[in-house]
Amino acid sequence: GKAFDITYVRLKFHTSRPESFAIYKRSSEDGPWVPYQYYSGSCEKTYQKVNRAFIRTGGDEQQALCTDDFSDISPLTGGNVAFSTLEGRPSAYNFDHSPVLQDWVTATDIKVTLNRLNTFGDEVFNDPKVLKSYYYAISDFAVGGRCKCNGHASECVKTPAGQLVCNCKHNTEGADCSVCKPFYNDRPWRRATADNANECLACQCNGKSSECYFDPELYRATGHGGHCSGCHDNFDGPQCERCREHHYREESATRCLPCGCSSTGSLSPQCDPRGMCVCKPGVTGEKCDRCQPGYHSLTEAGCRPCSCSPSGSTQECDVHTGQCRCKDNVEGFSCDRCKLGFFNLDSSNPQGCTACFCFQHSSVCERAEGFSLHTITSSFNTGDEAWTGQQRDGSSVPVQWTSAEQQISLISDNYLPLYFVAPEKFLGNQILSYAQNLTMRFRVDRRDTRLSAEDLVLEGAGLRVAVPLIAQGNAYPNENMQTYVFRLHDSTDYPWRPTVSHSDFQKLLHNLTAIKVRGTYSEKSAGYLDDVSMVTARRGHGDPAHWVERCTCPQGYQGQHCEQCTLGYRRSHPELGAFSSCEPCNCNGHSESCGPESGACDCQHDTAGLSCERCKEGFYGDATQGTPEDCHPCPCPVGATCALVPKTREVVCTNCPAGTTGKRCELCDDGFFGDPLGQSGPVRTCRVCKCSDNIDPNAVGNCNRETGECLKCIYNTDGFFCDRCREGFYGNALSTDPTHKCKACSCSVFGTVAGASGCSQVTGQCQCLPNVAQRDCSVCEPGFFNIQSSKGCERCNCNPIGSTDGQCDIITGQCECQPGVSGLHCDRCEVNFFGFSSSGCKPCDCDPEGAASGQCREDGRCECRPGFVGSRCDMCEENYFYNRTVPGCQQCPSCYSLVRDKVNQQRQKLHDLQTLIDNLGSGQETVTDAAFEDRLKEAERAILELLEEAETSRDVDRGLLERLNAINGTLTTQWNRLQNIRSTVEESSVQADRARNRVRDAEDLIDRARRELDKAKDAVGKVDIKPPGGSSEPNNMTLLAEEARRLAEKHRLDADQIERISRDANDTSTRAYNLLLKTLDAESRTNQEVDELNKRYNEAKELAKNLEKQAVKVQAEAEEAGNRAMKIYANLTGLPSFDTAALEEEAGKIKKEASDLDKLIDKTEREYDDLRDDLKAKEQEVRKLLEKGKSEQQTADQLLARADAAKALAEQAAKKGQSTFREAEDILDDLRDFDQRVNDNKTAAEEAMKKIPAINATIMAANQKTRQAEAALGNATADAREAKNKAEEAERIASNVQKGSAQTKADAEKAFQDANKLDDEVDDMLEQLSSAEQELARKKAEADQDMMMAGMASSNAKEAEDNARKAKGAVRMVLSTIAALLDQLGNIDKVDLSKLNQIDESLKRAKGKMADSELDRKLAELNDVARTQESMINDYDRQIREIRADIGNLNDIKNTLPEGCFNTPSLERP
Repeated sequence: GKAFDITYVRLKFHTSRPESFAIYKRSSEDGPWVPYQYYSGSCEKTYQKVNRAFIRTGGDEQQALCTDDFSDISPLTGGNVAFSTLEGRPSAYNFDHSPVLQDWVTATDIKVTLNRLNTFGDEVFNDPKVLKSYYYAISDFAVGGRCKCNGHASECVKTPAGQLVCNCKHNTEGADCSVCKPFYNDRPWRRATADNANECLACQCNGKSSECYFDPELYRATGHGGHCSGCHDNFDGPQCERCREHHYREESATRCLPCGCSSTGSLSPQCDPRGMCVCKPGVTGEKCDRCQPGYHSLTEAGCRPCSCSPSGSTQECDVHTGQCRCKDNVEGFSCDRCKLGFFNLDSSNPQGCTACFCFQHSSVCERAEGFSLHTITSSFNTGDEAWTGQQRDGSSVPVQWTSAEQQISLISDNYLPLYFVAPEKFLGNQILSYAQNLTMRFRVDRRDTRLSAEDLVLEGAGLRVAVPLIAQGNAYPNENMQTYVFRLHDSTDYPWRPTVSHSDFQKLLHNLTAIKVRGTYSEKSAGYLDDVSMVTARRGHGDPAHWVERCTCPQGYQGQHCEQCTLGYRRSHPELGAFSSCEPCNCNGHSESCGPESGACDCQHDTAGLSCERCKEGFYGDATQGTPEDCHPCPCPVGATCALVPKTREVVCTNCPAGTTGKRCELCDDGFFGDPLGQSGPVRTCRVCKCSDNIDPNAVGNCNRETGECLKCIYNTDGFFCDRCREGFYGNALSTDPTHKCKACSCSVFGTVAGASGCSQVTGQCQCLPNVAQRDCSVCEPGFFNIQSSKGCERCNCNPIGSTDGQCDIITGQCECQPGVSGLHCDRCEVNFFGFSSSGCKPCDCDPEGAASGQCREDGRCECRPGFVGSRCDMCEENYFYNRTVPGCQQCPSCYSLVRDKVNQQRQKLHDLQTLIDNLGSGQETVTDAAFEDRLKEAERAILELLEEAETSRDVDRGLLERLNAINGTLTTQWNRLQNIRSTVEESSVQADRARNRVRDAEDLIDRARRELDKAKDAVGKVDIKPPGGSSEPNNMTLLAEEARRLAEKHRLDADQIERISRDANDTSTRAYNLLLKTLDAESRTNQEVDELNKRYNEAKELAKNLEKQAVKVQAEAEEAGNRAMKIYANLTGLPSFDTAALEEEAGKIKKEASDLDKLIDKTEREYDDLRDDLKAKEQEVRKLLEKGKSEQQTADQLLARADAAKALAEQAAKKGQSTFREAEDILDDLRDFDQRVNDNKTAAEEAMKKIPAINATIMAANQKTRQAEAALGNATADAREAKNKAEEAERIASNVQKGSAQTKADAEKAFQDANKLDDEVDDMLEQLSSAEQELARKKAEADQDMMMAGMASSNAKEAEDNARKAKGAVRMVLSTIAALLDQLGNIDKVDLSKLNQIDESLKRAKGKMADSELDRKLAELNDVARTQESMINDYDRQIREIRADIGNLNDIKNTLPEGCFNTPSLERP
């Protein structure tokens, strides 16, 4: 059974060689016998073969030949036959490359057939014996050859079974090494040659299979014939290089997973390498198991597009039912109609429809016809157009207009914002601007703008809404003019704060009272405004305004907006105007109509009231019965009204004439008397009881209703008319002032005779005991005491010189001593006092350094130490000086003697003058009446000057009051403005200084008045008037002295009052100072401290008012004193002489009082000056603290404003961040779907690349056919050349495809870089958002920047999504174009082979570049080159159309060619 390569066969016959014999072989044990060689002397006859034939080159080299070489009868024995298997065969010299000869020499068995003997002609005789003597005998048989191992073995060996087999090498096996070992089938088995071992190669199965077989088609296509089988892990393909059908493998995975594509939604069960299935139209999802946005109802045909109205929907619908997702105010399956209460379906409206206004009376409305678009504008071409500026507190500031830029501006001096305020043409009823745009152009002078939550403010109808400047997608302001658009709408997408409803926003626009645009955002900044416009509508022709409503009004309403009540209806709340509901007129059957606005019925049938619900004046009845006879005339006097008592049905008069009462007005009213109906006699009209205003008008029964006698007198009066005082009371009972009417006598039980309680009813004077005074006998006369004795008062016996006024304590009898005087009767000086006189004792006041002791002599001079002089020993002697370093006085140089002489001369003159004055005071000389009159005139002039100064002081005090009122107004205005406290305090300080000056002026005025009075006293004391003779009655001079004493006492009390007021003012200022310190120390208690300050200020103001009153009172008293002085002067001419000593004593006392008062005023002035100096230092501290408080308050206000803006803007940024996150998720889903589609297209492209070898084979066949066609058709040469040109053009197109692929790679790399940049931007955005959150937690002030970054990120993400979708479509079209081009190239019949080989190489290089560039990853990043790809695709489409036209021409040429070729020359020469 072993095959061998046979080289020769040799036979040696023992007998003669046969005449005809043949050699056979077979190649297998059961195979057929194949003739090797025929030997015959009659070849044609015996074997039908030509004798001695030969095989030509190219002929059948496995045919057996016939020859007669070895058929002779001789030799008779030992004849040889030699057969060589390769002799005469043309390929014998190329045996290794001739499979025909290799098969020819292969044999497992050799057979020799002997067909005819060689005889000597004995067969003619047919002698059996002779014939039986012939036989065949072979003496030797040899076969030359070798084991057939096809060059893959160098020896044969026996198997254990004894079979001979080749010892195979080169990964071959089999008895003949004729097959490759299992898994070594990567190329076809070949016989080994001397040049090439042709070993079998292992299959390339990527470790996924251990079995394979040789696939000749695969080998021809790829050069590798090993076709793997039984791939593991769901792999498939000739080399287990891809997943099985309907499976996929992720990039780093080691096994393939089932695709799991939806059988309903996917185009095929196969998915791309990422597991993304190829979806049917309108289907999306990784497994194509859901509809894309905008599609619904997943079926075998895919998803159907949503039939949604673009105006009313979001262009999306329910994936199961197809129900469209409507905008907020839209409804319907397709979102094609407005909800109830809305109208005007508009694609530009984010909410779809506009809310009906209808003054909230109707929810049904539609578009109104006849209205056109109108725009209210301010372009500032000629001026500011009535625009104004306003501060936050409402105060106005002017705007600046520039003719060059034609714009208006505001410039701030501090951090407080300024607002542009729109003029009247933008205000009023702007309901037709609802849901329309307010547009303006705005810029600032620098970029450090910090926006707030109230950059644009709308006010009206008691409502106020605001919005930041960058809301609604507007840009951040900078130095360049930018346009800002605000939609006047209440949608959540337009964040007006606070949030209001549709109706409230429309109500605000219906009565728009203010539009404010913030102009400044920081200190010393400016804002510029230009081209403000607001869209509205008006009746007339033009662009139609579809947003104007026409309401369908319910019953009772009419008008375009249901703003009117119909006939028979009225407003239920007229104060609400058109917003009030209408209700039917209810006139109780007494009217058919009513006023639609006031609601008042036009009443008839003697009725009245808003609803004719009562009878009119003078009638009675129930007007609500609804009949014309409801009301009847009243049975009462003219002008009276009446009423019907429900229970008794009795008519009672209710509005009787004045002074009458009763059911029929038959009685006089309380407080009246008479007989109005003459029931007790003649008719007497009711008159008012006359009780002298001494009754209680609120009391009942003050007088008798018939006689008029007063019964209830008050104010302690009595009598028929209450016209006199009761017993024990006195006064004027008829006085109009109740305080001046009758008063109780209140006589003192100690001072009246026998303790009587009665008194004179006119004067009220009680009957007093001796030396008891006053009306009620309650005090002793001046100079008396001990009224408790009930026997009268005892004389005080006070020393007239040492006591102040001769008065003493009414209990103990202690006299009131002059200053420095002591003793019960004031008759001696105190220790260290001297000069017992009418002015008291003066303090010695000896200087402790210069005096020997503190006691002085009677003349007040102290006992001085050596070197000291002066009454107080407080000066050095003449020509002595005081040196602090040496005790005592030191003598001066001798040059001072000249000065001393001059001083002595002046002293002598002064001594003479003093002597003269002393003589006048001693009374030794008689003063004439003329001299006394002159001195009195001098006193009169001084008093008149005092009056003028008092008048001046009153005017000054009035000015002070006005200034204090101005301070109060300033504090009230600046109540909520703590930052202006400084100016208010400064102004208050100035006013306080002025008040202090006025107080000092008043004090000076009083001081001068006292000095003038002292002069008057001195003048009076020097007058020598003869005492009257023998009369004990007090004269006029005594009365004058008493009057002067009382005036001095009043002045002293007034001075004390002024001092107390000054001290209170000082205390109030101190408290205000402390209050300001507390205010600045604790800002959180600012309002409370300001309230306290205001309270203290009011107290100071009240004190100032009291001071003014005191000044007025002093002035009045001064005037009164002047008048009395004038009267005294008039009476002096008739005065008799009086006791000079008593007068001097009284004058001395007055002088002493004035001196004491003068000292007290001086002391008060010094204390006041010290207080003022202290207050100046405190005032500086207050100012510094106020400056600090202002700075801190500004910082706090600024932080608060920024925190408010940050809070609103942070909320908006958070919402946009959430929206961005949702959009990013959608983009991620779309990109995943895009990536899956790209991978699918990549797989398709790779499959197309694998078809290139088949295309090459087809091209080669087409090339051969083309040559045949050129040889056969002489007249078709030109057409063939044209086809060749078209093929060359196809080559150029393929080259362009290659270039496009290279360009695609570059674009992909660029897109990858841009995507990295975009990724960096997104990372930056995330970092900024994180920083913004930290900043918000710390200051809550920078959220506006984060919001803009979030908006930019959202825009970039949306743009990336659009670009990615465009890139996906572009790549899909490019790949489909390439596939179509490859298919068309495969159909070309006649092309140039070399050109197509170049195309093949170019495509291979392009394939390698595409594999190296990782196109499957980079295709997802082609979003930025979408437009370039679109232009390339358009160019490809054009070229494809041209190629298709050329293919059509080639098909026409092919159809014209004949079916067979004749006289075809051989393409290859032998």
